[in-house]
Amino acid sequence: MENELKKARKQRLLTLALAIVSLVVSAVFSFSSFRALNGFAQLVSLTLLSYTFLHGLHVDLSLISIFHDVALLNLKRGVTVEALGSSDDQTLTPSRQPSSTLSNWLARLIRDLESILEIVLFSYIIEFMGFLNIIFDFTTRVLGFSIQLQPLLSTFSMIVPISASILLGLSQWSESTAFRNLLESSCTYIWLETIKGVRALLFGTFMIIFIYVFLIYAILIPPTSSTSASYILTDSLFFSIGLGSLAFLTFLLMLLTSFRDFIHLVCSQEQTQESRG
Repeated sequence: MENELKKARKQRLLTLALAIVSLVVSAVFSFSSFRALNGFAQLVSLTLLSYTFLHGLHVDLSLISIFHDVALLNLKRGVTVEALGSSDDQTLTPSRQPSSTLSNWLARLIRDLESILEIVLFSYIIEFMGFLNIIFDFTTRVLGFSIQLQPLLSTFSMIVPISASILLGLSQWSESTAFRNLLESSCTYIWLETIKGVRALLFGTFMIIFIYVFLIYAILIPPTSSTSASYILTDSLFFSIGLGSLAFLTFLLMLLTSFRDFIHLVCSQEQTQESRG
């Protein structure tokens, strides 16, 4: 598990480095007064960025699979809430001791993923910024067209919050989802402890995205053939923050769903063993 996470982290760092290189190439040549040179540089940046984006998606899919396999391996070994909760400390109550240990196990796994999650967030923002800067620059400074941002802003302001709301609804972090009227004290405790942090994280992420949508109306400047390259970079940055945050939220919810399923299966396994006993 640790080696696989280190390998995934190195691959994600590589994709982030390539995304930064492609963005720098696109940004530097966007200041050029030679349209042909600028257009060629944008096409090269687009090719490199496309490879980076696809490779990053492959790494993210691998991370979800790695986490899923770890949880599955523990279930195959017969892990239950009681087994995870075995400890020499007898001062804790039976219902809280297993939950505390399971919480610690999940916390350790989260810490292993935290550094990778930061890289994933920055990678998506840089990648989307690169794509948008290429599109805006090629359209305006190479082809000489203007871009009307108002229709794009209107669509963007609807898609981002609605998509975030749908994703949050699909996460289904509720007590009934976990146990379906088979509540046992230790499982109830660990589930409530887990969803407390999950709900706070998801609510904070959603509010940041929601507030961000209103800020872009006051900051962005419609790019035209006379717009400077620095303003185009600014427009690309603000759009990429929203798109990158939404992509990161989707990836984060996939991991959190794996947490939910793991806890549900562990508690269901415990219920089955108790019924047979």
